[in-house]
Amino acid sequence: MARLKCPSCKGTHITLLANDVNMDTKYRTSVNLNPFHPLTFANTKQVKKEKVSGGKVLLGVMTGGASLLFTGVKHKKHNEYLCQDCGKRWVGK
Repeated sequence: MARLKCPSCKGTHITLLANDVNMDTKYRTSVNLNPFHPLTFANTKQVKKEKVSGGKVLLGVMTGGASLLFTGVKHKKHNEYLCQDCGKRWVGK
């Protein structure tokens, strides 16, 4: 099993700071149609989507869409880490 290492000092004392980096959060509101909750008029849901990478879109336009078959256009790195040894922060998978 591969352990997570700091890219600068190669230390293994790593802390997960956030697991929703590169995510767009939107709220959707709809009318409540549930008869068991008659006094609630609206439902609100939180929807998370991956952000679109501008660099990947530009590369896809330059190659005529051939690179999008392999890479896609979404950011795949969602976790933000902090090294306890050197203090470096980075975003990774």
